[in-house]
Amino acid sequence: MTRIGLCCLLLATSAHADDRVEKHAAQDPPASRHLIYVELLGKAGAYGVGYEYTLMPWLAFGAAASYAVLGDQHITTGAPYVHASLLGHARNRMFGELGAIVAHSHIPSPVPDWTGMTSTGTAGFASLGYEHTRKRVVLRASGSIVAGDGGVGPMVGLSIGARP
Repeated sequence: MTRIGLCCLLLATSAHADDRVEKHAAQDPPASRHLIYVELLGKAGAYGVGYEYTLMPWLAFGAAASYAVLGDQHITTGAPYVHASLLGHARNRMFGELGAIVAHSHIPSPVPDWTGMTSTGTAGFASLGYEHTRKRVVLRASGSIVAGDGGVGPMVGLSIGARP
């Protein structure tokens, strides 16, 4: 008789724990593997839009791009990169990024006898930054070192994104 009472008590307790897990899972759906973001002063230049795909919880591949018109100059920038979470937990993380930047500049000709001027440059970058995630919103700030045709220099970036 004691064994039957003990079995009923154990079954009731485990069923109660499962209900809590189901409620928690219903409140916090799994995070999407996709991140769509906009950035200011980042890897794609003065501003840009980007996409990132998460392969593992700590590793993602992404790219950012921008198009800017400064006077007569047209600048197109693309920056593929690898993103890795280094330290932290679900909401607050330190991350690192390694990638390349390709920038294409075109100045159209103001006269018929000249074709204009076009140039393309490349660079590599390494970033270290902070990420804060709240539900589906991701905020990031980073500092980077950029090395390319024009030399070595610093770069900062701010971005806000969403996981659909």
